[in-house]
Amino acid sequence: MSSSGFNRYYDKAHVESGVAEGRHRQLVGGLWDEIGALQLRMLIDYGLKPNHRLLDVGCGCLRGGIHFIRHLDPGSYFGTDINQSLLDAGYDIELPQAGLQDRLPRTSLKADGEFRFSEFNVRFDRAIAFSLFTHLPLNSIRVCLEHMATVMQPGGVFHATFFELPQGAPSGAEVRHQPAGIVTHGAADPYHYRLADFRYAAEGLPWEVRLVGSIGHPRGQHLVNFTRLALPDEAGADGDARTLSVAAAGRLHAGANHYRAYVGPPDRFDFMSGTQFALLFHLGLRDHHHVLDFGCGSLRLGRLLIPFLQPDRYFGIDPNLWLVEDGIARELGHAAVALKRPRFSDNAAFDCGTFGRSFDFIVAQSVITHAGPDLAARLFASAARSLEKNGIFLVNYIQRRPGLASETPGGWHYPRCIEYAPDQVASMLGQAGLASMPLPWFHPRASWIAAALSPTALPDQRHLAHLSGAVLRSGQFAGSLDS
Repeated sequence: MSSSGFNRYYDKAHVESGVAEGRHRQLVGGLWDEIGALQLRMLIDYGLKPNHRLLDVGCGCLRGGIHFIRHLDPGSYFGTDINQSLLDAGYDIELPQAGLQDRLPRTSLKADGEFRFSEFNVRFDRAIAFSLFTHLPLNSIRVCLEHMATVMQPGGVFHATFFELPQGAPSGAEVRHQPAGIVTHGAADPYHYRLADFRYAAEGLPWEVRLVGSIGHPRGQHLVNFTRLALPDEAGADGDARTLSVAAAGRLHAGANHYRAYVGPPDRFDFMSGTQFALLFHLGLRDHHHVLDFGCGSLRLGRLLIPFLQPDRYFGIDPNLWLVEDGIARELGHAAVALKRPRFSDNAAFDCGTFGRSFDFIVAQSVITHAGPDLAARLFASAARSLEKNGIFLVNYIQRRPGLASETPGGWHYPRCIEYAPDQVASMLGQAGLASMPLPWFHPRASWIAAALSPTALPDQRHLAHLSGAVLRSGQFAGSLDS
């Protein structure tokens, strides 16, 4: 590659001449067997099934295509490339040699440099752009993502490889990538990019962008995955709910398989973020404090708390790490994780000590609302061992309704709710060595209680009037103004 950044791949006459000379494999970069097999292994690792419909963007002469066509059901592979001569070489030379030509209609290969994917009249389950973004300016990547979004099924994944710009390096720097020693540029082909560039290109489009990183590419390219989110009019069954947009997920029931719904009513997700943070702040939270978010889920609290706290101050425990992953990808952002370095654990033993340190605040929102007395007692004892001397443990519970049987079953009962009498919770906290007091902080259904190692660490009774949690100008939470 010359320093001018000119790629002969876009010189159609040059490509046609090379194909006529039998050099079509070299024109797409060589490493024919190695890279072709790598593409198939990579997509199988990410769930490619034989019945999936796959779009291969920049497929060339089918270096990866022959592997995909062999794996997929007949007629399920589709490819585009700017050079018709390369497509012809793939169909007329490579497929017959592999004995696969009868598995692919010729109309499934289109010469196209404008990303006109809709001309196939197909909704795709997967797509791949292998060694394509390395040759495209960012605006062209944006156009590609726009067109791809119109033909990809909700939940489908678009896999793209690229040369990654090292963290801290200026965009205009020339970067040499090992093991092949290829030099990339910020404004010339071959290009390098940051993950933030792809997030910018996907802004406003129904894509969730996730960096995979190294895939063992022989030239040092990395992988980024774009998962197609469902739009409001594409909302399907709960089984597909994880890919729904925030607007579409608002219609789901609590406990549905979406990061905003799984942790409670999705129309309260923002409220539960704000009210927990506000309660902590009213109780004296400062940015140097260490906070344990027990049952952090999809970061309802974490998305506000992590940016507020200094680095290495936020700790989250949840056995469902997919919730944490979705919360980071779709609410908090990976840049905030890199900057603030929160720590997470999938410990399911109700153990606050898994991080080996003590905390100024421990918050357990909607935890014992689904836990029997055995798990609640385990959590309370663990919290007592993990609090700083003047630390505060915040927990909420659902008050037992009059006439309800007093016997509470043990174990975990999500999404079913468990109810407790106030004196029962206070007694369990006392048995764990914690002093406690109820807080008049509004919650749509549960009641908050604060606990500490010493009564002197709890709020003064005279100051409880300042802890209302009232929400003004909100019909949904008008009940917060009644107390």
